[in-house]
Amino acid sequence: MGRYVERVCATPADPMFFLPASTIAEAVTRIFSLTGAGEGGTRGEKRAIIALRDALGLEIEVARTNTRMAQEIAEVLRVQWRSDYHELNRVTLDGLNALLEGATEAYHENSFHRLEGQRPARLSGPEWRAFEPAQSKIEAVNRISALTGSGPEWLGPGSKEHKRVLINLASVLAPRLDARLTKTKLASALADDFGAPWSAECESTGETISLVGLNTLLAGAERRMGRLGSDRAMLLGTPEEEGAALAAALLDAWRASPQPSGSKRVVWDARKSIQWMVEQGVTEGPNQNEWQGFYWESRGRAVLNAAFTPNPNPPRTRYGNTSFDYSLRFVWDLKAHTEAWRYPGSEQVVKGQGAAPLNDQESMNACIEDQGLGFLMVGGVAVADEDETFVAWHRQFKAAQGVKSKPSNSGRSRQRKAAFEPHHVEAFYFHNLPALEAAKAAGQVTGFQQGKQAPDEEGTEGRARRPKYKLSVPKARRSLLAVARFDWPWEH
Repeated sequence: MGRYVERVCATPADPMFFLPASTIAEAVTRIFSLTGAGEGGTRGEKRAIIALRDALGLEIEVARTNTRMAQEIAEVLRVQWRSDYHELNRVTLDGLNALLEGATEAYHENSFHRLEGQRPARLSGPEWRAFEPAQSKIEAVNRISALTGSGPEWLGPGSKEHKRVLINLASVLAPRLDARLTKTKLASALADDFGAPWSAECESTGETISLVGLNTLLAGAERRMGRLGSDRAMLLGTPEEEGAALAAALLDAWRASPQPSGSKRVVWDARKSIQWMVEQGVTEGPNQNEWQGFYWESRGRAVLNAAFTPNPNPPRTRYGNTSFDYSLRFVWDLKAHTEAWRYPGSEQVVKGQGAAPLNDQESMNACIEDQGLGFLMVGGVAVADEDETFVAWHRQFKAAQGVKSKPSNSGRSRQRKAAFEPHHVEAFYFHNLPALEAAKAAGQVTGFQQGKQAPDEEGTEGRARRPKYKLSVPKARRSLLAVARFDWPWEH
């Protein structure tokens, strides 16, 4: 998953592990999240570089080329600029990762101030200076819910917050308010009770609270509770709370769309998903038969990096040759699980494997022993490529890039997925090695030796893989490993 760099932070005994972005889009998103830059215009390479400039307080003319600006920023960040970090006036992925790595360390050392992109303009007084605004609505509602101990929150259709967020907040901090008020009136009353400035920009159409409004309520509630400026990564508290917030953010990233059958549901078309990965610069996933797993991983990382403000003291994410996908306060890996196959010709649905492959045993054991490990798993139905139009297209796609399809170890071609219909997002978490051992004893986790990698040439054998674990999803759902589940709506 790209270059791995271990750097030493301000405290020599506290190593920081930097996980590089796998695409330019991910690098740009993470720079925006790290600097706190607000929306406005496109989130392109130029604006990401400008966000770094502003966070560092540098005076560099915008008229300069991206490469020249990046070089000057790199010098301030103590990053040695290499020739392969740019091509003409464009900064490469390696160059953006170098800037991201340097900025991450500067963030860890408090060497630059976060920009006020998401801070409501009316929260500019000295009494609000310590407030750290939420990066997104999903972060805001979960931080508000964490203050009241009300459990995980997610967004409804159209990214609308649920009224219960406000009702729970009122019941704890302002019980005299009438919870029967409309959502916007209750929000305004809460802000008034907290002494937080409410304005028209705090509301949107259709009885919806904007991110400005949610941040205003969050600031007021934190100040009322004496928690203004608290560590955001600590506010989600437990792996259960964090896992639920992350799963909710992932669910909100995909919306149901009309299908030829007349129903509305979420569908990942294979060709469109592969083209998305190509456009984002994902190098390995587009050529893989299990494209849906790479799509979930790459787009899911982008979603989470955009939704949550990064942790200035991130946990270790790499063990051996394995890089786990994401971390806030805890470490998570993204997995896609095919629960069933649907054959469009007959509409027959065949049950898939109940067990989902995880990671190699050695890396999982080490991470769980150190700090615990969670999995954010999308489960759904694969749509079989019965007429083989997708596999023909995929082979032409790979051939056009000079990628040779590798032969199968068994000599048989596997059934391809023309589409994948995700049904739900689930979060599972292993707190420690005793929890892993208990899961093994209960048959929730078993070890297995995955088949060899595809051979490079006909008549040869592929390389052996390291032993992995697999999760019995039905059993895990009934265990303490399960921390959250959210289902996509399906309209017939």
